[in-house]
Amino acid sequence: MNSVKIILVAFSVILMTGCGVNSEKKKVLDRIAASEAKIFGDSTATIPDEKTGLDMIQAYTDYATAWPKDTISAEYLFKGAEIAMNLNKSAMAIDYYNRILLGYPDYKKKAYCVFLQAFILENQMNQYDQAKARYKEFIDKYPNHVLAKDAQASIDNMGKPLEELIKQWDEKNSK
Repeated sequence: MNSVKIILVAFSVILMTGCGVNSEKKKVLDRIAASEAKIFGDSTATIPDEKTGLDMIQAYTDYATAWPKDTISAEYLFKGAEIAMNLNKSAMAIDYYNRILLGYPDYKKKAYCVFLQAFILENQMNQYDQAKARYKEFIDKYPNHVLAKDAQASIDNMGKPLEELIKQWDEKNSK
């Protein structure tokens, strides 16, 4: 009889603990859904205000931290990085892309993570040497990717004044 009680108590503890995890997961998913509805529910909204964006990033981060092996965690980190990039939180975005690259080696958007890091370094942080290195890494790792030509064009045109780029474009089109 005592062994039955022990088994029932153990089962109850496991069940309550499991429900707590599911309850916590549901709370985080509800926060994510509410934040996404706030932004994406309004067809005119493209970039969230800073508070809403940071709240979304935090919800995505909380989920990925609590359930790192869940298949949606990498996607949530990617979304968080995109929001950070759109809010000009450049270092944060680069960190999120790094977290994906290091923690999710099979993630389908890894190439985009590398490319977007280079893009941020070039266009938001004006760190041209680091951007070139990241673009080159992208081209070496993903030479057949749809963005490989864009990466090379970025390297070729990096740091050039807009007037010079327009002149080159006009010359190329006149030929």
